[in-house]
Amino acid sequence: MRKFKDIDYLPLRPKGGTFDSKVGTLDWVLFALLFIYGLIIIYPFYNAFLISISPEEVYNSTPFLLYPKAVTWSNYATVFADQEFWNGFKITLILLFVGTAYQLFFTVITGYALSRNKWVGKNLVMNMILVTMFFGGGLIPYMALIYSLGLNNSLAVLIIPGAIDTYNMLLMRNYFASLPPDLEESAKIDGANDIQIFYKVYLPMSLPMLATVGLFFAVGNWNSWYNAMLFINKPELRPLQYVLQLKITQASSQVDNLVIDDKFSAEGLKMASVFFTIVPMMCFYPFLQKFFVKGLVVGAIKG
Repeated sequence: MRKFKDIDYLPLRPKGGTFDSKVGTLDWVLFALLFIYGLIIIYPFYNAFLISISPEEVYNSTPFLLYPKAVTWSNYATVFADQEFWNGFKITLILLFVGTAYQLFFTVITGYALSRNKWVGKNLVMNMILVTMFFGGGLIPYMALIYSLGLNNSLAVLIIPGAIDTYNMLLMRNYFASLPPDLEESAKIDGANDIQIFYKVYLPMSLPMLATVGLFFAVGNWNSWYNAMLFINKPELRPLQYVLQLKITQASSQVDNLVIDDKFSAEGLKMASVFFTIVPMMCFYPFLQKFFVKGLVVGAIKG
């Protein structure tokens, strides 16, 4: 009888031989296409950065730059010296941590509850939640509700309405439903209650999915601006993206009031402001990328 370790799991490999490691023509074609595609994706960011460090006359003569012909940091100095940006950065950090934790908590416990099989009214609750993916009350009723609750002009209006995202909740539900039900039965035999089963058994096994959904919420909170535009009148409560939108509008309509020196570029100020807002999230994403891909695939397996 053949031993387990002797079983050949590579039937396509020639007996006694190895795979051919030579790079063929098709490999080079695919590499070239992917390389060109990568350049197409990266160049807009690269060009935006070059514009942000280029003087006005350089940008006017060459809008599409390949390398920095001249460098000025006046645009970044303007952004870093603007207190509104730093105040917006503080508000966005609050949304990023507090809002993400708040949304993740309600989304996870709702997804877990809907993944359990035996409780009365589950299908009714599930259908009521699914309806919200396709139908909404409209903007005017939404605004009337927010004002009637007194949430306007407060951080609560940027956090509380987004307690549960239906799509992310379905990802969590599908993930919990895909885990072996025998784990729950074994834990109950050992005397664990439902909360202990959720907290000590299922939650530790859901880290990839938690990272995926958490990343979705984090990106959403980082880019949050719409509710602020509708309900926030106080400048000190504006999140970073809303401040960026106002600054870009100002730079487009009141260029004369923004000139600092002869090296200043209004378009460069826009790009510097954009980089100020996107670089933190770009640095954060690679650390969760492996969880993001794994959790997204596994969470979509079982419906």
